[in-house]
Amino acid sequence: MSSGSPTAYLVWSVLACLFFCFLIFHLWKYDRFQCLKWSEAGRQPGAFKRFMSYTYIATLTFLVMFSVAYTFIKFKEGFIITPEGTIYPKPVELYSTTHKKWILPLLFLFSAAWACEICHVHCSSELTFWLFILHQGPKIRLWFDSWEFRVWLLGTVVAGLGLPLTTLISRRDLDTCQAWIFLVGSSASTATTILFLYVLARFPEFIRRVKADGGEPKIVLRLVMFYQLNFGRVLFRFLFTIPLLILALDGVQGSHSINENFLILLGGIGCFVSSFMTLLIFFPRSLTQELGYTTALIPSTVVDKPLMTTSTDINYGAGSSPMHTPKAIVHPPSVHSSEPSQSEDTTPEYEFEDSANNTRSNIPVTDW
Repeated sequence: MSSGSPTAYLVWSVLACLFFCFLIFHLWKYDRFQCLKWSEAGRQPGAFKRFMSYTYIATLTFLVMFSVAYTFIKFKEGFIITPEGTIYPKPVELYSTTHKKWILPLLFLFSAAWACEICHVHCSSELTFWLFILHQGPKIRLWFDSWEFRVWLLGTVVAGLGLPLTTLISRRDLDTCQAWIFLVGSSASTATTILFLYVLARFPEFIRRVKADGGEPKIVLRLVMFYQLNFGRVLFRFLFTIPLLILALDGVQGSHSINENFLILLGGIGCFVSSFMTLLIFFPRSLTQELGYTTALIPSTVVDKPLMTTSTDINYGAGSSPMHTPKAIVHPPSVHSSEPSQSEDTTPEYEFEDSANNTRSNIPVTDW
C-alpha cells in the first residue's frame, strides 16, 4: 500500500472544506448556533445531545485539518519514477525531514477524527439511541438507565482509546501505520453499519405504530424522512468503509494489484455524503416552522364526512379521491411574526396514553 496520490487527497480536502462550509450555513439556519450552547435558555438542557454535537463538529474539524495539511505535503513531495518508468507517489520514508515530522501528528489527528466519527455515527450514539427508541414499550424507560446507554458508554471508551492506541503502537513504520488505522477504523465502522440494518428493518413498523397511536403529522413525516435518510446513509456508509477496508488489507498483508486512488476517492465520497445525511438527521430543519406555518390534525369525523360541494379534478374527474383526502391542515403564518420563536422546543415527541396509570407520557424522538 502506498499512501495514495496527491490528487486523491485533494478530493478529500475539497469535500471536507465544502461540507464544513455547509455545516456552518446549516447550523445558522437551524437555530443561529443555539444548539452549540451547553445550556439553552428556554429549552431543557441535554448534556448527551451537546456531547454528540461537539463530537460531530470535532470530527469534521479534524478531517478538514488532516486532509488540507496532508494534501499540501503530498503535492510538495510529488512523485518518483522507477527505473522501469513507472510513476509512484513518493513513499513517506523518502520525505524531507521538514515534512516527515508532521506525518505522525497528522495520523494521530486522523485517528482522533475517526474515533469521534464512530462515537457519534454508530454504536456510541445513533445506533444505540435508535435501538432505545425502537425497544420502547408501554412502560417508559429512561435513556440513562437503559442497556443501550451502557453499550454507548462502552463503545465510546473503546473507540476513543482504540484508534489513537493503534496509531501509537504502529508509529514506527508510517506507511503501515496508516494501513492499520484504515483497518481498525473501517472494520469497526463496517460492523456497526451492518448492525444498523436491524434498525432499518424495524423502522417501518415503528412508524406505523406511532401513526396508529395518534402521533402528530409532523412527527410521522419527520420519522419517514429519517427512515429514508438513514436508508441512503447506510448505502454510502458501505461505500465509505469497504474500499478503505480493502486498502487496509492490502497495506497490512502486502502489495497487490489494486487501484488505490480509486478506493481512496470512493471512501472520501462515501464518508462526506453519509456525513451530510447525518447532519440532516441530527439537526433537522423544518421549513414549515421557519416560515411561520403550523399544522393541525383533522378529526376523523371531519375526514369521513362527505363533501357538501362537488369539485372537478383534471386527473381524477368529478368528486374527490379518497386516496387524496387531507389528513392535516397547514395554517398560515401569524401576521405578528414571520419567524418561529427560538425558545420553542421543536423536538418531535411520541405521545401516548398509559391505560394502567391513566397518564400520558412523551418519548423524545430526536432529543438526544
